[in-house]
Amino acid sequence: MYMRERKRVACVIPPFYRLIESKNNRLSPAMHYVAETLKLRGHEVVFINGDFADDSVDYAERLSMTLNSWLFAERYKNGHESFEEVIQILVNFKPDIVFIGAGDVLMPTVEMGSTQSCAYIAKRIKETLGKDSIVCVGYGHLLKYAKKCDLEDLDVVITGEGEEQAIEVVEKGLRGKLPSKWCQDMDSLPILTGDYIFHEYKPEDWDYIMSMRGCPNRCTFCHQPSLRGFNVSTMSPERFVRELRYRIEKIGTKGFYFSDMIFAPGTGPRTIEMINRLIALKNDYPDFSWWAEARVDTITKREIVENMKRSGCRHLKFGVEMANQEMLNVVKKGINLKEVENAFKISAECGIERTAYVLLGCPGFNDEDYKKMWQFFYDLKADNYVININVPYLGTELHEQIKDRLIDFNLYKDGEESFIHTSLVMKEFWNISDETLNMYFSLQGKKDDSDFRKYKKKIVDKEQYMKNRQIVYM
Repeated sequence: MYMRERKRVACVIPPFYRLIESKNNRLSPAMHYVAETLKLRGHEVVFINGDFADDSVDYAERLSMTLNSWLFAERYKNGHESFEEVIQILVNFKPDIVFIGAGDVLMPTVEMGSTQSCAYIAKRIKETLGKDSIVCVGYGHLLKYAKKCDLEDLDVVITGEGEEQAIEVVEKGLRGKLPSKWCQDMDSLPILTGDYIFHEYKPEDWDYIMSMRGCPNRCTFCHQPSLRGFNVSTMSPERFVRELRYRIEKIGTKGFYFSDMIFAPGTGPRTIEMINRLIALKNDYPDFSWWAEARVDTITKREIVENMKRSGCRHLKFGVEMANQEMLNVVKKGINLKEVENAFKISAECGIERTAYVLLGCPGFNDEDYKKMWQFFYDLKADNYVININVPYLGTELHEQIKDRLIDFNLYKDGEESFIHTSLVMKEFWNISDETLNMYFSLQGKKDDSDFRKYKKKIVDKEQYMKNRQIVYM
């Protein structure tokens, strides 16, 4: 009988939010699935979250992260204690192979890392553990168009979903830049466990959970079309609720972020079955609650929304993006402002809190146009607003539309910049004024997970930092 060689494998989420004075203790789904898959194959696995910090470190609210984004370049250049903490864990673990995240391919609209952070820690791993004694695997969608310099210390690059290819890398010695593969049968995925997680987690750190991969829509600013195309894989309602039940009973998680790009779209049989099973779960566990991403054009039938509330839905997050129909048409959002108003109205009447995503920056428009949108957002009376600055990621239709302008701005000349949606560089590119940005950030309210995490203002005094290299909050 063939016995596979047991390898020591580290799965690492590099520091990202800690570099800008925040943290993220949540478990990245894509890397978690890789860790679970390899653990079940009999390998010795450790899952390390470089963004983890204990209760002495607060989460930063979104304006703070925006104004602190200059710290990324500073810490990629000069290092940071969070990188060295990961290196020390790896030194003690002595891995054969290290998987390093560069974004979460399952949630490409959620910022879970960068090519630069992946590259920095890969270089430190090779320096510390030896170039010839360890294999570094870059895993994440941001690496698809990475700069050559960010790939130098990576022996393998996986830009698709990694469960299948991780096995081939560890057990068959597969190397190089691998073609993208996608899971078609989500019911076959393992239920995620945690005995290999390095840091001491809390139940709320397990709130990311998915019933669908991919998205059928065509927004020009989104990674998804260039990754999975318009292919969508779904998990059966029975399998999804079984994993929820596991986490409630074994982990103690009460609140969940259903982090599908769109949860339970439409009014078809799968949606109805999903909601009915969630109602049954809510009856068994009264403290169970959930929140999710939703499209305004799917929140149309009051009966379904009322049942979502009965099933434990406490908050829906809507990608409104732009309160200007011409802008929405340019970015191919596929919604209209009447649908926005209707979805917010129905949700509120059914007792569900609502977040409005705001996206500033659109080809053919200017700062005055963004100012004019503000009143519409204000009149929505959303419970929270998430303010984003549009990023023309390589591979997106948006990038193709404006690539000449980007080159003129000295951006994206030789690969992915890994800017985030709170990037001051992109604020300058779109000519968004401080006045406009402050107008929108004044709308911030109650976050979807505010019952489980506390967010604080943590704006770093840049002048003081440049003088004495000390962090002082303004």
